[in-house]
Parts: sequence; structure tokens; C-alpha cells
Amino acid sequence: MKYLRILFVVAVCILFATSNVFSQYLEESSQSGVGIPYFKLALHKQYAKDLKHTHLLIMSEFLYDDLTFIKSDTAGYAAEFELLAAIYDDKDNVVLSRTLNKKVQVADFDMTNKRDKKIDLKTSVSLVPGKYELFIKASDLNSDKVTQRRIKLNIQDFITKEINISGILFIKDVQLDSTGNLIGFKPAYGNNFTGRAEDFYIYSDIYNATVPDEIRLHYVLSSKKGGVELDTVVVKNVRKNITHFLFKVNKERLRFNKYNLELSAESSEASVKKRQTFSFYWTETPNTEFDLNAAFDQMIYIVSEDSLNKYKKSSLAEKKKFFNRFWAEHDPDPSTSKNELKNEYFRRVNFVNQHFSVLGQQGWATDRGRILIKFGFPDDIERHPFELGTKPYEIWRYYALRKTFLFHDMSGFGDYRLDPAFLDEEFK
Repeated sequence: MKYLRILFVVAVCILFATSNVFSQYLEESSQSGVGIPYFKLALHKQYAKDLKHTHLLIMSEFLYDDLTFIKSDTAGYAAEFELLAAIYDDKDNVVLSRTLNKKVQVADFDMTNKRDKKIDLKTSVSLVPGKYELFIKASDLNSDKVTQRRIKLNIQDFITKEINISGILFIKDVQLDSTGNLIGFKPAYGNNFTGRAEDFYIYSDIYNATVPDEIRLHYVLSSKKGGVELDTVVVKNVRKNITHFLFKVNKERLRFNKYNLELSAESSEASVKKRQTFSFYWTETPNTEFDLNAAFDQMIYIVSEDSLNKYKKSSLAEKKKFFNRFWAEHDPDPSTSKNELKNEYFRRVNFVNQHFSVLGQQGWATDRGRILIKFGFPDDIERHPFELGTKPYEIWRYYALRKTFLFHDMSGFGDYRLDPAFLDEEFK
């Protein structure tokens, strides 16, 4: 990390010498891209028709870059891995286990390091009400490396209530049969979508003790910045105790990055409510004009303003080309699939937006945000929030860089400004 900081500061200084939305970057897991079979995981509970069991959907996603490919005997390169899912009860007894094996073959070596190529594995298990622990282990059969997780599960008896909602699952790439039944989909892992170009669905199971009946589902999507952006009621006549509900949402209607969903189900006898959050954050490359323009704004400390303004006026395809070309040219280690400089830059943007945003100004545009993005996290912060006779102030020290910065809270509301006497520190 010390090497990365020095490299980052040098890169920023060289670029400086030569050259209204919140941050959308989703920080990647530190376990991904380091040679182990890292996987994303999504779980969803479905009500069984026998009214006694709950189906637990177990869904996982692997990136090609997190698998070990070796030269194939036939042609190209092959990766082979195994996913073990085991369920333990509250007495640590194995209730059941399931093993999935997968082999992937690619034609050329470049494909083996792709971070936009993914493999999805799904399985399901049926459980009676009780407390369990899910153990998941991924084994790379070419490298013998493993990753594993343990997750506590509470399977409730859903028929104890007049009406119940199994859970909320955000899904994409939906496939429906001729009658509208769901036959295929991909979950939004982490409840996050990396783009806004296509629609997505909200999937849930509703249990209703009284049949036939009429169920009213009320969907409310809201954000802290924009308030309620979608408020829709769906009414359906049900003739079975278990009903699957799919609700289609046009992503382009949603302007912000993080949303709250409140889902209410009301029958003739009772009602129930569940809440879930979801987001729109990009990972490798922003996919929309909205996200690219936001990323360009945030890159002002590493790219000249003239270049940014030029590409903000260009087409979406040209914007993507410029974004990818710029970061590829400034990748400190092209031998890895990750771009450490890009990840660190936008990680800092995320941090300052979360901690320094004030008075309608995003953190990256504040003085403290600018200094942190350019020089990293200080070695020492001396805070003076309640000194008599002076406004609140902070002193940031960078020992290795031999830099010190003094910030005053001019308004008393966290609006810290860099003391003019320290402006030279930023550029010397």
C-alpha cells in the first residue's frame, strides 16, 4: 500500500504538470483478482407449495479472472472448479450437502484474465422452519486454492401469519415462458446494477391463507435525494396460497444511485410490509452518459479540464473509449487485470463523498476532498472542533511527502476550507 501511495502521488503530479451526482464507483472486493476462486453470493427464500418447506435459492458468480486456466489437451485453456454447499442445523449436524462442478474452456489466453466474463451457478435446497448455518466452499481444481463462507439462516414458519412476503430479490436478464412464468434470470448481486440501460424486475413470493382472494401489492421506490420516484399498486386475484409476483421497473426512470424499496401486500384479512435497498454503481467502466459525466467530473484532479469538457460533449461510445484509454495508459501494473490506480482514485472519491459532502456540495469538490484524493489519507489529523475564540479547524500532516494542510470550518457546518497560507503546499 505504501508503494501504491507513492506511485499514485507521482502519477497525479505528472498528470497535473501535463495536463452533481454522488459517486457511482463500486469498490471491488480485495479478495478478487488475487489468484483465489473468489465468488459473489446471493440467497433468496421461496415458499414451497406444500406450505411446510422453504426453498433456499443459492446463487453464485465467478469471474474468469478469479479462476486458474491451464493449457488444454485439446485446444485453448480450461478452468475447472467445484462449489460445495452444506447446511448445518443448530446442533451442528449436517442436514444436507450439494456439490456443483463446472468446467470452462476458452480459445485464447487473453480470455482467462477477463473481469467482464462471468460464470453463474445456481442450486436450491428445501428446509423446514428452524435455525441453520450455510457453509459454502469454492475449490479451484487446477490450483487447489479455496474460498469459503459461513452464513446464519433463520427459516421461519410462514403460515403462522395470514399473509407473508418471502423476501425481495432484484433480478435481470429475465426469461419468461409463453404464459409469463419465470424460467430464467440473473440476480443483482449485492442488490447492485452496474448500468441503467435495461429494465429489471422485483421478484417475491406471497403467501395468503385465504383463497380465493384479492391481493394489493404496493411498490414505493424512494431516494434520500429525490424523495419518492415510483409509487405503484398492482392488484391480482389469487386462487392459490403461494403466488409469484414479478414487477418490472424501467431503470432509466431512476436518477440517483441508491434507493429504498418498500413493498406492502394487503389481502382481505391482513397486510404485511418489507423493505430492501438497491443501488446503481459501476465497476469497470460507467455504462451511461449520466455515470460517465459524473466520473469525468470527479477526474478533474487527474485530467485537464479542457480534455474533460471535450469528451463530455462527445458520444457515449467516444466517452467510454476515452475513459478506458486514459486509465489503461496510466495503469501502474498492466500485467494484472486490475487497474490499481483507477481503483484507488475512485475509492478515495467514494470516501470523501461519504464523509465530506456538505451544504449541497459533494465531497470530491470540497477542499478536504481534493487534498485527500490527490495525496491520499493523511498520516495524522489534528482536530480542534471546540476551541474558544476560533472557528473549528483541522491540521493534516503527510510525513513522507513533507506536506501540512490547515483547514478552517468557515460556516460551522463542516464546510472546511483550506487556509490560503497553505495553498503552496498543494503544488510544491
